[in-house]
Amino acid sequence: MPEASQATRNADIPRNLKPYFLCLLRKGPAWDITQGHEDLMLLHLAFFRRQIEAGKMVLAGPVLDESDDLRGICILRAENREAAQIAASEDPAVKTGHLIAEVRAAFLPSLDAVRVEY
Repeated sequence: MPEASQATRNADIPRNLKPYFLCLLRKGPAWDITQGHEDLMLLHLAFFRRQIEAGKMVLAGPVLDESDDLRGICILRAENREAAQIAASEDPAVKTGHLIAEVRAAFLPSLDAVRVEY
């Protein structure tokens, strides 16, 4: 097979990549504690809505596969990993220990055109 030309190889490289932060929301130590936290789900969802409307979060949602402790994901816009971790830690479900926010840097095609109504 002939070697591909430089132009052909460059055409295969993804364009318009941008840094984002993937937040994996895992079961925390207080996952099963419901007493005194009856409104937690409403607070958790309201947090997501505010973050999405403010443009700090691109999207968020639950993971339906219950094969491990992963319960949800979100994609954050932030200056750096520390800022993304701080933002994720403001989730009421993370603050109470029901969830643990695991933040990882990601390089994805631009999500600027993505509009989520939460």
